[in-house]
Amino acid sequence: MENSNKIKQPNHVSTARFNFSLTVLEKNIIYTIIDELQKIMSRDLNQKYMNQRITVELKTLEQNRNYGRIKNAIKKLGSKHVEFDFTIPKTGKITGFSTSLISGLRHEYNSKFITLNIPEDACRFFCYIGGGFTSFQKTIAISLSSIYSKQLYELCCRWEDKGGYSCTIEELKIYLSITDKYNQLAHLRVKVLEKSKEELKRKADLFYTYSLIKVGRKYSKISFKIHRNIQGNEEYYGIREEHFIYIYNFLSRFFPNHDDNRARNYTDIIANEGYTEKAYYRFVKLENQLEARYKTKRDIKNILLKSILPEFGISTFDKNQITLKLSQVRF
Repeated sequence: MENSNKIKQPNHVSTARFNFSLTVLEKNIIYTIIDELQKIMSRDLNQKYMNQRITVELKTLEQNRNYGRIKNAIKKLGSKHVEFDFTIPKTGKITGFSTSLISGLRHEYNSKFITLNIPEDACRFFCYIGGGFTSFQKTIAISLSSIYSKQLYELCCRWEDKGGYSCTIEELKIYLSITDKYNQLAHLRVKVLEKSKEELKRKADLFYTYSLIKVGRKYSKISFKIHRNIQGNEEYYGIREEHFIYIYNFLSRFFPNHDDNRARNYTDIIANEGYTEKAYYRFVKLENQLEARYKTKRDIKNILLKSILPEFGISTFDKNQITLKLSQVRF
């Protein structure tokens, strides 16, 4: 993936004391805010910040562009506070902050965009990188469907250069904001560690394996080993063969091969334009809605023709799209 897809997240954002648990959508909103504020990040603790307004597309926050859900998530972030400390260099003095992350929003009805107001101290929270930061791929982070997968992906990116990371199980639970959950180790492994590991192996450029360590008679420590996700001898950058196959099979249900070659042509165009990962997760969501009977097959075909496929650079009115060679697609 291109470096422009990477965002820098201050390390204190990962370890901040949120007084509420973040949802997947709220975490995606935070990722989007950080991405939009890259240009004003600074290592200078005395940097002066002003309130910022950032405008983003609804679909970057929530694939269905559900304004009601997005608005509620933004209001929740605005009504809660985050606490964080900065140590003043060379003095050892510590300044504590408490701030809401969003002070308001603006949305023109039926518009595809929404504007968020970020207060001064929240800008400092999002933009001060003098205490260290972690770079990771924005597309991957947003695509992860579990809040724990997102947090553990950040951990992998932060400690990749060290090859791994070790801590106590209690420290891990504090990091994941689950001190009051999964008190049984088996539940923590099944519900958090194993599920997140498998999701990262499927979707991310990094994943982890782990081992639990006994101290006395009790497992109280955990050690992570961080791995690069590879396909064959090449690093994985987001395009997987199974994703390509899934997209083709999904489109074949709506554009049968006995009618024309559109399913294959569309799949090749999606891959060559770099939309394989994005299309895969959009289509999985549509398939889930079809199975749950939230949408009919006709509804989904209309969505494909009128909205999703054009987003991927496909003219759905031209059945004679130029067929791109599969050999051009890099897995």
